[in-house]
Amino acid sequence: MALWGLLLLGVTQVIVSIVLYLAISTWLENQVNSNLLLTANQVASVLYDPEDIENPLDIADVRLQLADHNIATQSFLRDQLFFVRLIDISSGDILATSADYDIPVTTSQANETSYETVGFLENDDIDEIRLYTLGLSYAPQIALQVGVSLEDIREIQGDVMRILVVLLVFTGTLAPLSGWFLANRALVPIRATVRTAAKINEADLTQRLDITASEVELEQLAQTFNAMLDRIEQAFQRQRQFTADAAHELRTPLSIMQTGLEVTLSQSRSPVEYHHALVSVQEEVQRLSQLANTLLMLVRADSHELPFEKKEVDLSLMLNMVVEQFRSAAEEKQIALEREVAADLLLEGDEDRLIQVVFNLIDNAIKYTPEGGEVCVMAQRFKDGVEIKIEDSGPGIALEEQIHIFDRFYRIDTSRNRNRGGFGLGLAIAKRIVDLHGGTIQVVSAVEHGAQFVVRLPLQQRTQPYIKV
Repeated sequence: MALWGLLLLGVTQVIVSIVLYLAISTWLENQVNSNLLLTANQVASVLYDPEDIENPLDIADVRLQLADHNIATQSFLRDQLFFVRLIDISSGDILATSADYDIPVTTSQANETSYETVGFLENDDIDEIRLYTLGLSYAPQIALQVGVSLEDIREIQGDVMRILVVLLVFTGTLAPLSGWFLANRALVPIRATVRTAAKINEADLTQRLDITASEVELEQLAQTFNAMLDRIEQAFQRQRQFTADAAHELRTPLSIMQTGLEVTLSQSRSPVEYHHALVSVQEEVQRLSQLANTLLMLVRADSHELPFEKKEVDLSLMLNMVVEQFRSAAEEKQIALEREVAADLLLEGDEDRLIQVVFNLIDNAIKYTPEGGEVCVMAQRFKDGVEIKIEDSGPGIALEEQIHIFDRFYRIDTSRNRNRGGFGLGLAIAKRIVDLHGGTIQVVSAVEHGAQFVVRLPLQQRTQPYIKV
């Protein structure tokens, strides 16, 4: 870009110099032509003799006026650098002249009023004369020529040319140097960005660009780059945490199976004991299989590869069906399972995934509600969407726990343990599914006052397109 800018600047300067030189030359030429015209008219009026009607132009008298001994005339012509001569139009002969220049009479000079530049040799140097030919109305066979040397004009043009060349050389030298200096200065923050970016790797994502040292033009770029690094670092941290939590969850059932098998194989056992050992292993295998399927679902959801079948869903019918599935589990714990579902709640979405969300929320509510408690499922229209509320009378969730409740593998120590099952992934999956439907999910709770999960889903098509596999 710097080279292209310098090239464009150079071409522009050359064009401007040429235009300026031509403009000055044209102006000088016009000035010369104006002076010649004015001088010719003055000389023509001086040569005219109004008292001699038959011969208003006396050639002999003109020769006398232009002679060397006529000090007044020669002084005027010399000071003004003009020379004057009369020519015979028919023959082209020079009738009278104020200077003995070897300038031939051309046909154009003799036959018409015109300007012409002619050259002649004087003292081994070529000089130029600008001639103006004027026909005399009072002497039709005679033309008056007034000429002026262009030596001074050529000197002025030469001076202008030299000045322009010096300016071109000066700017042609200064522009690359200043361009190199400014380009290097402008590239300082970019080089710093390159150095910082080179230090960033998966082991160290803490490096950030120094915004205070950046130019105003690069400040927005640096802020955007730092924001991108923040997102990448957070993603890596979540990935590391996810991997560590998954490894921890896998290690527990594997340790149980390994310990049980080692104890069982340490000595001979009865068929009943072997049966109990195999049943224990089967339970842990089922737990591992469930965990693997859950992790696979999360991975596919994160990579936007989770199968979705978009269609119209009767949310009222779906909620009533899911609530009835939990009726026996609630009665077993003597929990009152209530529902307040409005009719004809229709929306677009994946029915199986929405069932999974509601199933997880009701299942959690029943698990963590003590015997004799109450769980209520409510659904109604909310502005331009549907609002689903699932309340329980359980131990509640502390405020500091609520910000992590939808994190993967997160458990509340006071209310969740291994005996109740689950991996701390149910709410994470529910949130991901709700997000994919363009909705929101949140929890409202206080310790010892139960918990309320609120899901809001839009009636219309969600903003993020469904992904079909």
